[in-house]
Amino acid sequence: MLKIKKELIDQIKKQAEEGYPYEICGFLIGKIDYNTDTTEAVEIYQVENQNKERANDRFQIAPKDYIKVENYADKKGLSIVGIYHTHPDHPDEPSATDLMFAQPDMSYIIMSVKNKKASNWRSWKLDKDRFIEEKVEIL
Repeated sequence: MLKIKKELIDQIKKQAEEGYPYEICGFLIGKIDYNTDTTEAVEIYQVENQNKERANDRFQIAPKDYIKVENYADKKGLSIVGIYHTHPDHPDEPSATDLMFAQPDMSYIIMSVKNKKASNWRSWKLDKDRFIEEKVEIL
């Protein structure tokens, strides 16, 4: 289960609408409790989409951004617990490309943006070789 504050979802929505018609992306920062299989995101950290050729339907995060955000989180006693990105004019479901780059134990928020307006969003987790929808609790 993913626990996340409503303010963080609102921030992602704002970034999504400002970035439309391109995919925006960023990190979920927080803690994972492996005993209860619960992830709590306490911050988000937007990074630049490095995929310039297909920014309308692909995102790519630079390795330097992973390192920068990992160091930022580490200084706060937190970790990268997930990634968020948008699907402009597409559903909030993982694509084959999303699956190809997914990592275990991470939460993946995908937000659909239609005509400049953020609409549906869901969180996903990798389960072996496929995504399963993750239960979300809004704090």
